[in-house]
Amino acid sequence: MRQTIISAMMMAVSFFTLSGIAFAGSSMHVGAAKDHCNAMVAEGEKGMDHGGQGHGGVALKHFKAMLHEGRECVKHGEEGINASDASSATKMHGPEAMGHMKEAVHHAEGAVEHGGAGHLNKMMSHGKDALGHAKAGAKHANEMN
Repeated sequence: MRQTIISAMMMAVSFFTLSGIAFAGSSMHVGAAKDHCNAMVAEGEKGMDHGGQGHGGVALKHFKAMLHEGRECVKHGEEGINASDASSATKMHGPEAMGHMKEAVHHAEGAVEHGGAGHLNKMMSHGKDALGHAKAGAKHANEMN
């Protein structure tokens, strides 16, 4: 009898813990998406700064970080949008934000590819495009809640 009660209590605690995680899903992912989107913009700005000064290797490092942050932004943003408890602001701004961020990731990939090959001008061209889309995406992402 005592074992049955303890088992039932543990199941109830597990259920409520897992339910809490499910309900926190959208806000948790949206917050992470915003952080990664903003970090993508910051890394892109650093990459453009260093590349503009002719420091291709340092710019490449920042574009690689930009690419990583962008991928994380998209992953969390899409999970936040698709969560059952997503807010209307998330549903409204999220697709626009993720569209820009996917395009930013595409251009960041180009920047990394060309930077790795030593093509500074092409790296910077892709970096500029990536940064433009990242800024537009971050603007919309910051409207999500």
